[in-house]
Amino acid sequence: MNGASISNRKMDGQAAQILIIDDDEGDRKQIRRAIRQSGMKAACVETCSIKEALSACERCEFDCAIVDYWLPGEDGLEGITALQQKLPFVAIIMSTGHGDEIVAVEAMRRGAADYISKALVNAVSIRIAITRALEKSILQRKVWEQQNELENFARVLAHDLISPAASVQTFARRIAERLQEGSPEKALQYADYVIQTAERMSRLIGTLHQYTQADAQVTFDAVDLNQALNEAQANLQNLIQAQGSVVTSKTLPTVFGNAPLLIQLLQNLIGNGIKYCDDPVARIQVEASEKDENTWLISVTDNGIGIPKAEQKTVFEPFVRASTARKREGTGLGLATCKKIIERHGGAIWCESTPGASTTLFFTLPGVDRAACSSPEPGPPAESCVDAQPARR
Repeated sequence: MNGASISNRKMDGQAAQILIIDDDEGDRKQIRRAIRQSGMKAACVETCSIKEALSACERCEFDCAIVDYWLPGEDGLEGITALQQKLPFVAIIMSTGHGDEIVAVEAMRRGAADYISKALVNAVSIRIAITRALEKSILQRKVWEQQNELENFARVLAHDLISPAASVQTFARRIAERLQEGSPEKALQYADYVIQTAERMSRLIGTLHQYTQADAQVTFDAVDLNQALNEAQANLQNLIQAQGSVVTSKTLPTVFGNAPLLIQLLQNLIGNGIKYCDDPVARIQVEASEKDENTWLISVTDNGIGIPKAEQKTVFEPFVRASTARKREGTGLGLATCKKIIERHGGAIWCESTPGASTTLFFTLPGVDRAACSSPEPGPPAESCVDAQPARR
């Protein structure tokens, strides 16, 4: 389970998915009743064994698993390891009998986020345990993502910065040689190469900076997307005019978000629509529709080269580029930055595309009314009172 998914569940009012693993029907009923009485919005799935639980994980991405230590013929501690192999970031709570504190400590050493004594299971204790476990799970996921990003950054810096830096050194030496030979025209030609290479390095550094800034602390307020779109187009004015591109839109809503981030989002999507277009005129259309009472669905459609169906999910990952775009200069961070921005707003982003014809990027944003009831920052599941729904076995 990843932090973004938990956040999206909260923003969309969906129930947290909780897996209860216990061979005793009475204990399962006690946990389920405590969750219901806690007021947490949750849907429970019950299994009697680790084997059944692993099978359930094939059908559902659980947010939290409550695992009994004493399972007939099975080791609850080994079950923790098995569950983490299936769902690396599921928040696991070990359920123990009275006096099993030593087992609880071992469970946490193996990766459980918390433990709870069966004798102490009630609405308050289960709420605290689940909330604390989910918070730890979100933090672990963020740490893992940041480590991966650092590794990717190191790879990109090594490949995309060291190589042009070496080129600059080579051209600089040739400039010096040509000046010594009395060939200023040739020296000027190498000087142009130096400038072009430096500009590419500058663009890469700027893109990396944009990506990291998408995680910076920001404030959220009402944002008029019409104004945000106007500012994004102003930032792209030179590119739009140079390419003769056409950007049109229908009336857009006011949403709850951060204006600079949403301007950057629209700028990235429009810029991509222009950059990755083979038609004589790039045409980008921005539209909006009300997804539900408090969520807007925004679409940005272009007539570009498109994205193959098999790559329509991976293109949102850092440093991943569509195969159709690899002949053009780029870093693979544009859509990844857009994904970060949308996740900061508790939304989702995806695309539909016909290679060689068009691509539509869809994303959701919260309406302004949501500001009064929740924050778009990631957090534990929503706390509205809805009965847990046990699944049939």
